[in-house]
Amino acid sequence: MTTARRALLPVLLLVIPACAPSAADTGAKAAAPVAVTVHELKAVALPRTVPVVGSLDPYREVTLAPKVDGRVLRVRRDIGDCVYPGEVLLELDDHDYRLEVEVARRALEAEMAKLELAAVPPPTADVNMLIEAVPTVARARATAEETARKLDQQTKLFERGGGSREDLAVVAAEKKVADAALRQTQTEVRAAFVTGRRMLAALEQAEQKLRDTVVRAPVTDEWAAWAAGLGSAVPFKYAVAQRLVWEGEMVRAMPEKNVFKLVVCHPLKLRAAVPEKHAPEVKAGQPVTVRVEAFDRPFRGAVSRIAPTVDTLNRTFQVEVTVPNNDPRAALMPGSFARAEVETRTDADVLTVPPAAVVTFAGVTKVFVADGDKAKAVEVRVGRRDRDWVEVTGALRPGARVITSGQTQLVDGSAIRIRQ
Repeated sequence: MTTARRALLPVLLLVIPACAPSAADTGAKAAAPVAVTVHELKAVALPRTVPVVGSLDPYREVTLAPKVDGRVLRVRRDIGDCVYPGEVLLELDDHDYRLEVEVARRALEAEMAKLELAAVPPPTADVNMLIEAVPTVARARATAEETARKLDQQTKLFERGGGSREDLAVVAAEKKVADAALRQTQTEVRAAFVTGRRMLAALEQAEQKLRDTVVRAPVTDEWAAWAAGLGSAVPFKYAVAQRLVWEGEMVRAMPEKNVFKLVVCHPLKLRAAVPEKHAPEVKAGQPVTVRVEAFDRPFRGAVSRIAPTVDTLNRTFQVEVTVPNNDPRAALMPGSFARAEVETRTDADVLTVPPAAVVTFAGVTKVFVADGDKAKAVEVRVGRRDRDWVEVTGALRPGARVITSGQTQLVDGSAIRIRQ
């Protein structure tokens, strides 16, 4: 047995090395570089905005009702029509009001005829001088002066012994009667002046009622300021939003019957609620970008008013944004829902990357940067987002090449190959 084992040992020593694995089979194969694309970081100026939502309201809105009763004779305008201040919208039957004017005018003329005047003197005139100029007062004063002269003559004659006491008493009585007649005439004329002014006021009231049978678009005090600001190219005008009456219908002043609703649509006002935390940022005059579903393009506006108080129920404050609406090809409609962004400031040197470059895993957000032929992972914080970019902050510098594709196959230090 010992001799046989010794004879087999050389054979085993030749077979075992032949069955062992080669050195090439035990070594790990080198990983192939990952093909990636890159985007060079550039610093940009990025406006900071506060997003808000709200509804577009008319610049002005007014509901019209007639001041007098009457039957609708003619309706001049309808929904959608543009009207200018002072333009006729509706006419009521004015027959009864014309009669009232005629009656008031004739009564005034009769009262002035008593005073032998053609018209009521203005309120600024001297009443005493006017009274003395009335013929009846002038006649009464002449009579009083004449009796005074006769009394003076009779008194002198009596003192010289040429007249009787009875004659003197008669002339003195005539003087008292003439003075009383003068005072009474003056009082009657003064009362006639008051009555005349009252009748003149009644005439003016009747004429005003007659004018009120025509309903017109209001003439606003802002018209002149509007023309100075926008010029004749954009005149101040209303649009008829609602027509609430028809020809032949009877309308009453009390209770009032609304007949038209007018709006001013250039510009519009966006009223929106802003969270309380943005109060230090939002200022009057800041530009605002407004978007509505009816149009693909944005509209520009500006903050015009800011509420001085915060709503305690929802912790927001109201802002009012003025939105120009002068383009007839893209006219915004009041009542539309709008999304807006208030541009509070602009930050310089902001870094943005394509959205595809951002990788989030296990709560960590990072991007990969090409460092030679290796990928380097950089943890970042994400800020404002848009469709084509994402704001990032971290250990990044302008000029860095951020990997935008193939990063799902990368780890920190992976070999990469940049493809064009």
